[in-house]
Amino acid sequence: MRTRFLSAFVVAAFATLAAAAYARSKLFVEKCAKCHGEDGKANTPKGQKMKARDFSDPEFQKSKTDAQLIDAVTNGTDKDMPPFGKVLTAGKIETLVKEDVRGFAGT
Repeated sequence: MRTRFLSAFVVAAFATLAAAAYARSKLFVEKCAKCHGEDGKANTPKGQKMKARDFSDPEFQKSKTDAQLIDAVTNGTDKDMPPFGKVLTAGKIETLVKEDVRGFAGT
C-alpha cells in the first residue's frame, strides 16, 4: 500500500513539473502566441501566413543570440514581425526572450 502511494506521488510530481516546464508566461500568451503558438511551433493560421519562426527548432535557437532576439522583439523585423518596443518595457522583452523563447529550446 505504501509503495503504491509513493509511486502515485512520484508520478504526480513529475507531471506537475513537466506542465510547469512548458507553461508560458501570460505575456507570451497575450503578445506572441497568436503567431508563434503556445507551443512555439508557429503552427497557427496567422503564424503560417506571416511565416513566423518555430522557437522549438534547434537550428533557429542556435542561430540567434539573445541580443538579436531582443532587437527583433523591440524593433520588429523586415519579415512581418511587428515591433513591441513601444508597447513593452526593455525588461519585459528581455524576460520574454530569456525565459519564454529560450524555454522552447529542446522541446
